[in-house]
Amino acid sequence: SSHNATAEPSLNSPPIIILSPLFHPSSQNISSYGIKDERDETDSKGIPLKHVGYPDQFSVAAFYAIGHGVLGSIGLAAAWFLAYAPDSKRTNADNHIEILIEHNLGWLYLGIFLLKLLQIPIGTILGEARKASKAAVPDQHVYRVMGDEGSKLGLGYVLMETEGVHGAFNRAQRALMNYHEVFPTLALQYVAASWVFPFEAFLCVIIWAVTRCIGAVGYTSSAWARFNGNFPGLLAMCTIQGMVMIAAIKSLT
Repeated sequence: SSHNATAEPSLNSPPIIILSPLFHPSSQNISSYGIKDERDETDSKGIPLKHVGYPDQFSVAAFYAIGHGVLGSIGLAAAWFLAYAPDSKRTNADNHIEILIEHNLGWLYLGIFLLKLLQIPIGTILGEARKASKAAVPDQHVYRVMGDEGSKLGLGYVLMETEGVHGAFNRAQRALMNYHEVFPTLALQYVAASWVFPFEAFLCVIIWAVTRCIGAVGYTSSAWARFNGNFPGLLAMCTIQGMVMIAAIKSLT
């Protein structure tokens, strides 16, 4: 997310990657998607010659704003029409919202939504820095060999191994960390949404969890394959966010 506004936000990729098939069982590299792996072309210190994953026609800030705006709107619409608009669901939801109003808890829901929303600027700052540095995933840091000998030899930067079993291990580790980076905020939103929309929130969180597992399998095979299956999970996460927004708005107006 979307929705992840941390180390490797899902919006960092071109639409062709986000909309890739739900599961790609074989261990293939980026060429499987018809896209050249620009990380193969590097400078003398191992940094890619061109940034990977960001469109040249948009700034990172505009790219993130558009992506989060579109996906957030889809999530809000899905939450409204699937979980609140039907008469069979609205009465039960309104009964729970009345309890939120009675205890003045609309501010709690608004705070949860804003807590999620204000992660976007942090992810944007990271995205701008990554684009400028040209550091490609799964790298999260760029290390320099320190000391007199390292300086004299002009050694390259120290980056993650991306080939063989060690490369697969590094990417699998990043898949786990991606999960941990998103989980706290999602869990908070899920608990809040469940008070008003229990079954719908349950379905969304299960979709998110399953697609994260599928994405981890893909990420282990290649960096670009981490998007396999993650798009439905991203929409599910945005729908939970939409449920929180509905509860907040209804409780405060």
